[in-house]
Amino acid sequence: MPRKKRRNLSTDARFSDVVNQLAGGYRTIGEMVYSVLKESILGGAFAPGEWLGQESLATAIGVSRIPVRTALLQLEAEGLVTFHPHKGAKVRTLTAAQIDEIFRLRTLLETYAVRLAMPRITPERLVLLRELAEQLDEEPEGREFLDARIRFYRELYDAEHNPRLVELIEELRSSIGRYLLSFRLLSDHKHVHSDLLDYVASGDLTKAEAWIYSHLEGVRKGMEAIALDEDEAPVGDAEASAGDKMNSPEETSGEAG
Repeated sequence: MPRKKRRNLSTDARFSDVVNQLAGGYRTIGEMVYSVLKESILGGAFAPGEWLGQESLATAIGVSRIPVRTALLQLEAEGLVTFHPHKGAKVRTLTAAQIDEIFRLRTLLETYAVRLAMPRITPERLVLLRELAEQLDEEPEGREFLDARIRFYRELYDAEHNPRLVELIEELRSSIGRYLLSFRLLSDHKHVHSDLLDYVASGDLTKAEAWIYSHLEGVRKGMEAIALDEDEAPVGDAEASAGDKMNSPEETSGEAG
């Protein structure tokens, strides 16, 4: 099977959009590069298993290779990137078992969060939540969808009074966020968030928790299927080009800069 060609990141529209959105407002180039790469992974501009060439990234962002390498090492520490000696770095993939564990934890935490938050839902907050739900259900994939999802669930789960709980939920959600784009594009799974708000508004905790469980279970199954497909797919781009090779952390430890 012929080897799949690498993308030209300098002309890739989705990656360029992320770079343009995040290019300003940072104290250092390193912070900007880190934010661009992390946003690209979590937002789906880079797919799970995609190789990340140091040289091509540096050219596309308009920086040297040093901040790119530093950012990739930081992303590796966060579990978003893995290094392969003599080949480079690629977006980390999750096994079906890892996805299953993440969603079991999310189900526990998110049903608990709605249980805590429902008594505090006021008519004014419900109006805001319905506006956010409509935006969330209609927003296409990309940065705007991610922003809408964050705003909706922070309001629903009452981040003001449950900050650490919401933070834990968001950390778990981010860990599988890079699979979400593929899932939304390939799946016909639909859960209208206004239905959840109807249960919240009527004070029906049982149905609200059941909606969350059903929603997360559907997403879990879809993402596990995507992960299994990736595991079974032939390796088409398993090697980095000579200009994009990146040494492993052990091999770069003695380099300057």
